[in-house]
Amino acid sequence: MDDRLGEGWGTVPRAERPLELDGSLLTTFAADLRELRRNAGSPPYRELARRSHFSSTTLSDAAGGRRLPSLEVTLAYVRACDGDAEQWEQRWRAAAAELHVSTPVSDAGTGDDLTAPYVGLRAYGREDAELFFGRERLVDDLVARVRRQRFVAVFGPSGSGKSSVLRAGLIPRLGGTVLCFTPGSHPVEECAIHLARLAGELPGSVHTELAGDPRAVHRLVRQALAPEPASAEIVMVVDQFEELFTLCTDDQQRQRFLALVLTAASVPRSRCRVVLGIRADFYPHCARLPELVEAFEDAQVTVGPMAPEDLRRAIVQPAVRARCTIENSLLTTLVTQVHAQPGALPLLSHALLQTWSRRKGNTLTLAGYQATGGFDGALANTAEAVFTGLDEGRRTIARDLFRRLVTLGEDTEGTKRRISADELDDDPIVGHVVAEFVQARLLTQDRGTLELAHEVLIKAWPRLAGWLAEDHDGQRTQRELTEATAAWERHGRDDTALLRGPRLAVLNDWATRASAPNSKESTFLNASIAAEQREQAAKRRAGRRQRRLIAVLTVLLLVAATATVYATKAEERAVLERNTALALGVTAKVTKLSETNPSLAAQLSLAAYRLAPSPATRDSLIASSAEISKVALKPGTSAMPDVSGNGQTIIVSAGEQDKTQLWAVETGDVHPRAFLAGGAHASVSEDGHTTATTDRDKRVRIFNTENTGQPIELATLPGTYDSAMVSPNGRLLATSETVHEQPYPFNPPVWRFTGTVRFWGLADHRQPRETGAMHAVNPRSFVGNRAFATTPYIDPANPEFDDNSVKVWELSPDGAPTVATELQPSSAPPGVFHFSALGDTAVSAPEYDDYMAIWDLRNLPQRKRIVEKLPNKSLTAADFGANERLVALGGVGEISILDVVTMSDDGIRMKFDGVAQGVAFQDERSVIGVSLGTGTDVYAWRWDLDPETAAATVCTKRQFSILPVEWNAYFRDVPFQPPCP
Repeated sequence: MDDRLGEGWGTVPRAERPLELDGSLLTTFAADLRELRRNAGSPPYRELARRSHFSSTTLSDAAGGRRLPSLEVTLAYVRACDGDAEQWEQRWRAAAAELHVSTPVSDAGTGDDLTAPYVGLRAYGREDAELFFGRERLVDDLVARVRRQRFVAVFGPSGSGKSSVLRAGLIPRLGGTVLCFTPGSHPVEECAIHLARLAGELPGSVHTELAGDPRAVHRLVRQALAPEPASAEIVMVVDQFEELFTLCTDDQQRQRFLALVLTAASVPRSRCRVVLGIRADFYPHCARLPELVEAFEDAQVTVGPMAPEDLRRAIVQPAVRARCTIENSLLTTLVTQVHAQPGALPLLSHALLQTWSRRKGNTLTLAGYQATGGFDGALANTAEAVFTGLDEGRRTIARDLFRRLVTLGEDTEGTKRRISADELDDDPIVGHVVAEFVQARLLTQDRGTLELAHEVLIKAWPRLAGWLAEDHDGQRTQRELTEATAAWERHGRDDTALLRGPRLAVLNDWATRASAPNSKESTFLNASIAAEQREQAAKRRAGRRQRRLIAVLTVLLLVAATATVYATKAEERAVLERNTALALGVTAKVTKLSETNPSLAAQLSLAAYRLAPSPATRDSLIASSAEISKVALKPGTSAMPDVSGNGQTIIVSAGEQDKTQLWAVETGDVHPRAFLAGGAHASVSEDGHTTATTDRDKRVRIFNTENTGQPIELATLPGTYDSAMVSPNGRLLATSETVHEQPYPFNPPVWRFTGTVRFWGLADHRQPRETGAMHAVNPRSFVGNRAFATTPYIDPANPEFDDNSVKVWELSPDGAPTVATELQPSSAPPGVFHFSALGDTAVSAPEYDDYMAIWDLRNLPQRKRIVEKLPNKSLTAADFGANERLVALGGVGEISILDVVTMSDDGIRMKFDGVAQGVAFQDERSVIGVSLGTGTDVYAWRWDLDPETAAATVCTKRQFSILPVEWNAYFRDVPFQPPCP
């Protein structure tokens, strides 16, 4: 066949050497490559070289038929001819495998040389220590760590070789007695088995001891080492510690095992050191356990990726021990691929094992490595080869087997699961399937257990990954069935361990669809179904008998029931009436009792409310809870208390001492804080962050009181003033100056007061700016943050001079007064007129009239009264809730809560001694108040409007628990029921 050169090459084509088709694999492979080139239009080899970046000679030799070209050259040739690279890669691997498998075993040497120097997927063990290379520095560090500290945790990603480091690196270097095991599904039992062998005792008795005392491991170790020198110690290596979270489902057993190993390492005079091997992605699971977090401090060793030089030692030195060599090209390829891929050491070991089986003489070659499927494909090819060699029935068995051998993770990768021989059917076909995969070193068998050789198989074998992704819920259901079957077997197949109800239905439905339960699981399901059917049949028979009996007894029961109901109702009415009478009687006595014994009074109020809930007992409970937790404030004479609108800050100005004390209300308790200069008058903003005081020299100071313990004086106003008021948002200040007018010509003479109200902007609290002034008498308060209210001086002796109106002055954005709107609450002096923080609602109580009014102030100037008349309770303070629906009304000896929408007269009423000077809602469920009593007594109160919250306050604040004798004195004929358990 001629090699036709392309146009413009300017050289004479040379003929391609003809093939001698002898039917061999090589000549057939070469002939098909030439056919591929011919179908592509017979491009010259120089053109193919340009396309593939291989020389024309290399490409020509690939189709020469003398030897099998490398995989890279083959794929480059195919791509240059627009062929199917994936199909040709499979064909090349088949050819390479056939050519190398046909090499006589004798070519590889004899005797010990036939023992593989690589372990494949399984971890290196103590018996493989002479073949374990590349981790010398890490092992040295780990040995030093274990010798200087009693607890070490070794972390590493799956496939990083941490188990090999522990078993083939650390343990042979330690010497002495080493216990090495994995937790499994019953970690305490597993620990007991190994300790029993060490102590020469029965595992059952050791397990009982371990389950009962966290120090049991410590005692057993000391017992075992009693004949040894004092320096002798035992090292406990717990590998695959993550099984504590994947296989162990009993949280109590998990906590017990943790206590055992941690106590063994930390107890005084310990002779045990503990090393844990943990997969890195389970660190978050460990971090949820405080005892492990504490133990991990300065005790962690990380198994990271191997450096290139360490990888070379791990690859080359085992081969040297087996008197084999590694092709440089193979070594370079392996180091490059493994160094760039985390968790790849099991894949490397498996690929080396497969390559060793295809060695040429005593040399491991790149071609042999590529014939295995390469780094990524060797493991998958091995697994596929075993699987595809099975018939259809055995493949189904293999699928179900591998699903049992993996535990699916919730937020981690899947982990391998060790199963016992009891979980597999005693069937020769199942045994044959297991033997096939064990022989291929994909599964490992040890003392009646079976598990994956390594977890890397979960990701490296696509078919297995596909099985696991098919039905997560089904696999968890299968695991539940397996565990339930095992529990049934452990209890001697007792019927009480069988399933019933919805759980049985779910498992049976899965088994019907999946057809994957083993024979024991099927027996368990059938027994559960039969037991449930027997129970249902028995229930049906019992139901029929019961219905007949009911029919006979119905007439008799109707007669008896009628009499019983009548008697019961009569008894209930009597008990209710008795309880109500007792509760109301106790409530009447509680107010007086609270003066001398508030703790007993509060508990009696709570007991009365529990016995007969009603508005009266509820109010008594709320008042008693406030009484038991009230705080006495002693500022001195001339005290004027008030509370911020949010109920968080209390101010008490004391004129005699010319100072104002701050109190903080925190979690229901009142705490004294700092003092402010100025005690003639004080005002605080809604949030308690801004406070203004006026001293006896009429100087006004402004403070930042956000931190009540460390207030900051911000400014002093120029001039002198009688009082100062802070707006709810703390951005405006109003000061008043009062002067005397000439007396009117009456006998006796009458004096009238006039004055000026000035407004100050507090955008910069350190530099207050006067924004406006107005002539007014008796400044009342801010109406929200946008208006200000004043009232005239009232002279009761000369009503013709009285001006009883309340004026509301609109404030411009900068705080200057503009238009005044007049309110006319009554012909009587206005008395108390309290505005809400938003300025939308107000409550007024004329001084000499017998009613109160609620005002709607939202539409200026058309303000209107919502209610014309409400009973006047000597209103001295008021505050609206956040949504302005509830209003707290304070007066002499009482605070009541009123719903301004429904105007219900059945509101909450709290009794106390003194006069309310300030009230504030902390929230819709609690009110803070301050009251002024006789002399200099000032009290701070907290009323919990919710009865259950008030009950909790009573039980928290009580100084003692009520005694039976005290109970009987008030609740005669009622069994003793302590209100606070």
